[in-house]
Amino acid sequence: MKNKYIIGGLVATMMAPALVSCSDSYLDQAPLTDTSIETVKHDENAAVATVMGLFRQMQTQYDDLKNGNLNVSGETYLATIYGEGLGPDANPCETTYYMATGITPNNFRRSSGGWWTIWMYRYCYSIIGAANTILDGMAEDPDDSVELWLKASALTMRAHCYTRLMQVHAPRWIDSDNGEKYCLVLRLRAGEANEHPLNTCNEVYDQLYADLKEAIRCFEKTSKKRSSEELFMVNEDVARGLLARLALLKNDYKTAQEMAHAARQNYPIMQGEDYLNGFSTVTSETMWSPVMDYLGVYYWNFGAHYACNGHYSSVKWGYTYTMDYQLYKHLKASDVRSKLYFGPLTVQHAPDLAEKYGVTAEDFFSADLYSQQRALVSITGSGTSPKGKNLAMWQFIQDYGNSATLQANRPEDNKGIYVLNKYGLALGTQFKFQGLPDGYSSCWVPYMRSAEMLLIEAEAACNNNDEATAQACLKELMAKRDPSYSFSGTGQALLDEVKLQRRIELWGEGFNWFDYKRWNEVIEYKTFDGDFDQMGSYPKTVAAKYEPTFMEGWRAAIPEKEFIYNKLADPVLVGQ
Repeated sequence: MKNKYIIGGLVATMMAPALVSCSDSYLDQAPLTDTSIETVKHDENAAVATVMGLFRQMQTQYDDLKNGNLNVSGETYLATIYGEGLGPDANPCETTYYMATGITPNNFRRSSGGWWTIWMYRYCYSIIGAANTILDGMAEDPDDSVELWLKASALTMRAHCYTRLMQVHAPRWIDSDNGEKYCLVLRLRAGEANEHPLNTCNEVYDQLYADLKEAIRCFEKTSKKRSSEELFMVNEDVARGLLARLALLKNDYKTAQEMAHAARQNYPIMQGEDYLNGFSTVTSETMWSPVMDYLGVYYWNFGAHYACNGHYSSVKWGYTYTMDYQLYKHLKASDVRSKLYFGPLTVQHAPDLAEKYGVTAEDFFSADLYSQQRALVSITGSGTSPKGKNLAMWQFIQDYGNSATLQANRPEDNKGIYVLNKYGLALGTQFKFQGLPDGYSSCWVPYMRSAEMLLIEAEAACNNNDEATAQACLKELMAKRDPSYSFSGTGQALLDEVKLQRRIELWGEGFNWFDYKRWNEVIEYKTFDGDFDQMGSYPKTVAAKYEPTFMEGWRAAIPEKEFIYNKLADPVLVGQ
């Protein structure tokens, strides 16, 4: 891949502000002094190396943010911890384990010492600082192709990180007093003093809209384009997709519908069988993906922890990511996505294996098989020697994960699927994510794909009273997922169906909690209690119900260090 590994002294220099930002005084940004931006912006190799510094930060391991088995290691990991770990549809058992032993959503309002409040903050401002270093040397209206591309890339990355901060720290739009409430500090220059007053939601949204629109203009004007092997870089389609995401946060459904539709035009929805490929390789839907290597992350990459053959889920802990039953029960056997989760439908997908081990659909609803634990509710028992039907369930899970049903389109497995049963495996055990045979079970879940854009378009269309478009979007997606699918509802029923398909389609990819927050909906971790209509899959240790008003509207506190290093920011303005 051309220029992929150009990570030299120049990039180290460009990343210096970000590296400073990872220390205790991470808001104390250092100015760029060693390399002139005038050199970088006219040299394509230097520009690529510089931008690669931004993308590398999306996979950087933050050693100073390590707590127990949670070590912050970039975009995908943070999307999992926040977007899935706090949402009701997925049980990333590692997170659930820690929620049972001290990490609870209440920690979101702890400005001092709370993991949840500082992780996304440090990560985003690190990249923002590096992007600002690049942008400080850009002309207002550049005409050089390399400079146009460099400016567009930096603007896009800055906007992405501020969008993440808005998802975690800002009020949802309906709670924002039409955007006049305070939320964050906008830092738009490298090397500027820390002292800066808090900005309102409107000020942040206005800046990010302007950034992304300018990025799109520059991308369209430059002759430099990314190749099909450079999907880790951003382009005009990614910028449009980020603007669609941002517009959803603002309930600006007109912009969201327009941008999402435009963003996805070059990325056709993948065929149903491709959806089974393990999400470790590029598909026709991939709009933006990580740099596909484990540089600097190793066993902290997403796959090692969450892939069905990941190092920790497969051979160390023996438990993994599971789909909550409240969502699983909406799947149908005719839906290709149902093949990716272990449950009653698996008996229909693998009848020969079910017969071999004597497993029936009814067994999944037998209270005698389940045991409550801190990390999950196990259907295969606990310990390394399950017996009877628990053993049969475990063997069924293992063989199904390695069966032709799933393995035809997947990379060669190097560790085996759930070979250890230390804590047991649960109803809803996932096979969606499978790691590559690279020694680290690397699994590169995309940052953005066209199915997300299609579902943004559908949701926005519902809110724009454009039901024909929403119906057409559902039909386009489901034609590739479930040939028997049919839906003709309107109004609220149509919007609810779009939300449901979004939850199923994007499960595990980092959206769930962010969606529930902006939807202003109750989040409930329902227990596995034998009521198979109302139950969920969560252990009693984390069962809880949270109203939309909880935690200032699911709003994480601004870390205390912001106010220590920035005396102009008034914590009272953000309720601290």
